[in-house]
Amino acid sequence: MQVELSKVFVGKTNVRKTPGDVGDLADSIKVKGILEPVLTRPVGGRYELVVGSRRFEAAKMAGMKTIPAVIRPMTDEEAIIVSLVENIQRDDIEPEEEYDAIIALTKVNPRAYGTVEQLSKAIGKSRRYVDDRINAVEAVRNIRRESGPGISVRQAPLQAERNEGVLPVKHATFLHRAEEAPTVQELPRRERISKMKQLAEAIAPLPSPEAESVVSHFVMAPQRPVEDIRNEVSTMHAVEMDILLDPRVADGLRKAAEERNTTMEAVASLAIHSWLRQHQYA
Repeated sequence: MQVELSKVFVGKTNVRKTPGDVGDLADSIKVKGILEPVLTRPVGGRYELVVGSRRFEAAKMAGMKTIPAVIRPMTDEEAIIVSLVENIQRDDIEPEEEYDAIIALTKVNPRAYGTVEQLSKAIGKSRRYVDDRINAVEAVRNIRRESGPGISVRQAPLQAERNEGVLPVKHATFLHRAEEAPTVQELPRRERISKMKQLAEAIAPLPSPEAESVVSHFVMAPQRPVEDIRNEVSTMHAVEMDILLDPRVADGLRKAAEERNTTMEAVASLAIHSWLRQHQYA
């Protein structure tokens, strides 16, 4: 059915908070109209938008007075799930919007959505997917809360955005790993806050393997300047070596990596670099 645009509103259950640039969509609507109705629920004589934020904003831009809509009675819980699942399936939602919706679900019904496993079943994603989204966004928001704006996380940031401190989700999960490491937690609070922001800025532009390596080296020696660690890792990535290790050395590397929540490669690299510096080869 057609619903007056003036009676449609974006409420608290709509996951999509930033519809982005809808100029092209508005131009298409002027020519072809809206091919797929938006989904709404009735609320006090008006209609709360559940799915279709971009179509709604584009319709307003195109000067439409009405919009095709499906009207379906839903609870808050049902509306959040439908909005979240729909946007995830379209790959049309940013991590922070997704995180807010996930947290909203846990508050609406803690018994049904209080665990990662319950959440993953509700939205049709793996536990790893849900864990990564939660950890990535919380790591970034922790940095913003302590250090101010400048660091953010997006689904697929452009390289120019990454150069300005916008992190892909994977990179933000690396930050979470660093944040949780005992060696980093032992730093004085002010130093830890400063170092975490520097780390975020350092890894944002890097390819994923190199970013992970920088974080692993940082966790091993967080008192060192982040820029020095990044430069060393960049140099190391230019040379790949296959090395046969004495079993006792390999066992020692494994234990050190487990204790410091990092990789054997990172421990080996740091140990080699330390020895070279000690003997003035580097």
